[in-house]
Amino acid sequence: MATTHVRARGNARFVFVSLCILALFALVQGAHAARGGGGTETTLDAQQALEDKFAEDFEAPIYKASQVSMDTAADVEVERKALSAKQRLAQRRRANLHAPPVFEWRYEGVGLLAVVVYVLTYLRGNAVNREIARAFDVAFLTKTSGTFRKQFHEVGKLADTDPGPGGRRSSNFSKEAPDEFKCWATGRRFLTGTLVTLKLQKRHDLFHVINALSNPALATKDTCVVECFFNPGVVQPGTCFAIGELSHIKNLEKSNKGKLDVARLCDTFAGPKDIGGRRRVSSLLTVKAESQELACDVLTDVSLAALFGEKTFSESASERFLKTIHAACGDGGSASSTGVLAQPVLEKVKEKGDGDAEDDNDSSKKEAKKEAQNSGVLRFTFDLPSADVGADGYERILRDVIDLIPHLVDAVARVRLSEQQKTNAVKRRKLVTEEDFKLSLKTHQKENADKRLDKKMDAMSDKEKAKWREKQQKKLLKKGAGKSLMRKG
Repeated sequence: MATTHVRARGNARFVFVSLCILALFALVQGAHAARGGGGTETTLDAQQALEDKFAEDFEAPIYKASQVSMDTAADVEVERKALSAKQRLAQRRRANLHAPPVFEWRYEGVGLLAVVVYVLTYLRGNAVNREIARAFDVAFLTKTSGTFRKQFHEVGKLADTDPGPGGRRSSNFSKEAPDEFKCWATGRRFLTGTLVTLKLQKRHDLFHVINALSNPALATKDTCVVECFFNPGVVQPGTCFAIGELSHIKNLEKSNKGKLDVARLCDTFAGPKDIGGRRRVSSLLTVKAESQELACDVLTDVSLAALFGEKTFSESASERFLKTIHAACGDGGSASSTGVLAQPVLEKVKEKGDGDAEDDNDSSKKEAKKEAQNSGVLRFTFDLPSADVGADGYERILRDVIDLIPHLVDAVARVRLSEQQKTNAVKRRKLVTEEDFKLSLKTHQKENADKRLDKKMDAMSDKEKAKWREKQQKKLLKKGAGKSLMRKG
């Protein structure tokens, strides 16, 4: 009984303790609910925070970066593209690190400087050439006591409307180019007219100036050419000669103005001699003429005393500047290089009606050709001194040559060839004509043969052309074999 009672009291205590624990737990839960006002929500927030933190640890790197500086994935994509573009640009820059720049101001500066230098060179060179033309004009063409004003009735421009040096209308020169000036003088016995041409250096051209500085020996000089055109019938065929230093005579023979007559018709002569048989012409000069008599008739005592003598030529100031004196009698069209002689005939043709001009075209051409053949020209070529000497220096240095022009014109016009001289002149010209005809005939034969061959080849087919080439090759081989056999034999 006692044991049962003890067990019953123990069970009662266990139940009582259990009830107390449950009641205490309920009280604690109630108090916590009363203080927090929502324990379930707090637990859910904590759980969500744990889940977000866990997801953040496993997110992609692109979204990690977006959380630092951007809010959306689109902005991150834009930043990624920009970064990629910067990387490509940096790569291209590294690849083109040593490449020349496409656009830099220094290149444009060099181009602008070149343009400025070219313009300044043109202005300066044009001004210097104008001053040379003015100095020559004042020295020889303007003064009433000068040679041209004394010997010619009219001295002036080719046309009244032509501008002179620097655009001045009062100048006697016509400005053809910045480096070329011309003056026409007329109204003298034996002459149709005289053309004075100044061929100056191209000081206005920058490239020509640079070339002259780099190659001074090949630089051109300021040159004056005085061409005296004779009236038809004054100069007879056979009155061709040339006077000058040997180097200048060789250059004349190679030029278009002398290769037809001086090189092919003239021989070298000593010129007039004194009583003792000594040479009177300066040893520095070379005389080429069609005959010894012609050389003696042209080089008169006056010209020898004025310039061409042994002593006078070496002492003259013109010795360094005179190049050549060339007389042509119209053979091969070498009498006039400017077409002045044929101008009156052309004007006559223009004055007629169209029908009359067409009918008389052949006769007018024959007339012009006949006048050109019976005409002649006396050409003086000499260099000009430096531009610094001025008009007084030009007159002092070139006076001997300029004063000699009218005297030589009269000497050439008064030459009368003997019958032997005329016969020799006709023979020489006949031989030259035959040589030219044979040369032209060979040239034309070759040209005609080539034309016929071209027509024949055009009419052939490809197979026929191949057969024809094989046939020609066999012919060449046979010819070569025959020649080799003849050499061996």
